[in-house]
This record gives sequence, structure tokens and C-alpha cells, in this order.
Amino acid sequence: MSIGESTILYLIVFLITCYCTNQADKKFSSNNKRLAVFLSVIAIFVPTLLAGVRADTVGKDVLEYAVRTFDSAQASSSLKQLKSISGEPVGYLTLAFFTSRLFHNCGYFLFTSQLLVIVPIYIVAYKRRESAPMWLTMSCYLFLFYNNSFNTMKQFVSCSFILLLYCLLEEKKYIKAALCFVVAFSFHFSAVMGLAFILLAKLIKRKNGRSTRVVLAAVCLLFAVYLKSISHLLVEYSLLPERYVRNVEAVFGSDMSVYLKLTGFNSHVFLEWMFKVSFIALPIAFLKKTERDIDENIKIITLLGVVFYTYVLVAFQTVYGGRISIFCDFFMIMLIPMLKNVFKQDKFEERVAVNSVIVSYIALYWFIFIMIYGVSASNHFRFRF
Repeated sequence: MSIGESTILYLIVFLITCYCTNQADKKFSSNNKRLAVFLSVIAIFVPTLLAGVRADTVGKDVLEYAVRTFDSAQASSSLKQLKSISGEPVGYLTLAFFTSRLFHNCGYFLFTSQLLVIVPIYIVAYKRRESAPMWLTMSCYLFLFYNNSFNTMKQFVSCSFILLLYCLLEEKKYIKAALCFVVAFSFHFSAVMGLAFILLAKLIKRKNGRSTRVVLAAVCLLFAVYLKSISHLLVEYSLLPERYVRNVEAVFGSDMSVYLKLTGFNSHVFLEWMFKVSFIALPIAFLKKTERDIDENIKIITLLGVVFYTYVLVAFQTVYGGRISIFCDFFMIMLIPMLKNVFKQDKFEERVAVNSVIVSYIALYWFIFIMIYGVSASNHFRFRF
């Protein structure tokens, strides 16, 4: 499919998802839960189905990870055997193994992978519906992350469950939060960093004096200065999985030809960095004007992410920091929709104007980087049949 045809296809799917989500939100509010659940199933099913029927070439890592893992699962007689021949995370292998027992087409594996990304986000949208309409939360996921989930499938499952984990921690549902972490960790080891960012944000927000914040700032500064030494120490004592050892060597090594290393000024990376900063800075700046109770932790987490990404980008000439800061970036799914609380929305025209501005800006990012630059290799959609 051409970029134009692919753009129309994605926008139709996004529109159906947001419409059904909005209708479900209204039914939840009117206590018509049965119809709300039915509409929610449609809202989740449509983008998940599109992810499942895509060709194996839509998404950079599909052939490298998804197809290879699914083929290995089909050839294995047990989950234990599959673990012995594949170095993929146990959660991803388990999903591949049981999917391969039920179906003989990798499309079903792509479908279930996307389902594990989008369901936790939809639950977050439901839990946060008092702060922002559910459809706007879902639109942030669709425009900012949906296409990239065709590529970094394992980590996006992990990011999604870390986002849900945060909401459960806020509700003091610690057992469910712990289960979310187990799932997140089983799909990607870096879930540890996602949890660390959450805990760090909560420590920074504590109101027990300036001394705590000074100590935390000093610790963070030391961590940044000695990031390279700490990483090599983890490698030396075999505290990282094998694939992360290679990543550490790529990030901190002198070879500028390795994956994700930059040589000189890269306008594409700079423009994407500008968008990322604006998605965080603008909401935070505007939210200062509202008197509504805004979750400060969300602001802090997103700020931590962009600071970490920027530091690694400048200090080591690599965009690999984005593989860690993505856990913080996912919190934009909750941060950006809160912008609605800033503006006057007494009239229908005012509500339409506010929603249009927010959606248009995130859609602009999607169109530039996903459809034009093709960063996730999903801008030319192809069906697998």
C-alpha cells in the first residue's frame, strides 16, 4: 500500500477506536456497563486486529524476533525446550508457545502481542477518566506509540504494564501492581528501570524537606557521571543478560558504525527530540494554570525520561537512551490529555477547539515520523493475506 492509502487505513482504525471508546466512556458514566464493555471490546479489537493481519515486513523487528520466535515455538515440543533454544524473555516465549499450540499462523502471535499492549492502556484510560476522557487517552497511545509497537513489541508490552502498575500503586493495590511488574519483567528486563523511575519520582515528590531532594539530586548526578563505569561493572559481574552486554558495548564503545550511534548533527533526531520535549514541557507549563489536583508524579516521571534521554544522546552520541526513557515517555499517555483541564470548555465549540488542537499536534508528530520518515517501518502497510 502507498503512504496515502496506509495513512487513510490507520486513521480509519484510530477513528473507530476513539469513537467506540468515547461511547463506552458515556455508557460507563450512565452505569450501562454491559453496553460499555461491548463497545470497549470493539475499541480494543479493531487496532489489535490490524496489528495481527499485518505482513511480516510491517515493523522492523517482526522477522527478526516475532517470526523467528514463533517458528521456534512451533518446532518445540515443550516450553522447556523452547527456552533452551531461544534467548528471548520468558514471558514472550510463553506467549509464543501457547499461541503456536492453538494456531499455525504468526499473525495470531502478532495479534496477542498487541492485545497485551493495548488492554492495560485501555484500563488506564478507564481508571483516569475523571482526569481526561478515555478517547483522548487512547488517541495519545495511537498517535504516539501504536505504530512503534509493531516494532519494539516485547518492550511495549513491558511499558504498558508498568503504566498500569503505576495506577495500581496509586490505588494501593499492591498485589495487582506486583503481578503487573512480574509480567512487565518477563517480557523485558528493562522493566526494572521503569519501576526505578516511578520510585524515584515518588521520592522526589516527598514533602519531608529540602535535604531529601538535595541527596537525590546528588545521587542522580553521580549516576549520570559514572553511568559508563556502572554499566561496565554490571557487565563484569555478569549482572546483565547477554543481549544487554552487547548493548552496553555498543553505547559506550568507540565504534561509531554500530546500531543507534550518531555521527555529527542529525536533523531527524533533533526534530524528534524537539517534539518529545514539547509533549512534556507544554502540558506541564499549562497545567500550572489550573487549580485542579494534578498528579505531580506524572510530570516528574516524564521529565526524568527526557533528561535521561538527552544526557545519553549528548554524552555518548547515541539514541539508545530512548530504549530506557520509553518507560517515562509512556506517561505522556496520561500527561497530555490533562491539558483539557486548563482551558475553558463551557460551550460545544470550545470543547471541539481544545480537542482539535491537542489531537492535531500529536497527529502531526505521527504523520511526520511514522508516515513520512517511517521510523517503525509501518508506513507502507501490507496485509499478510
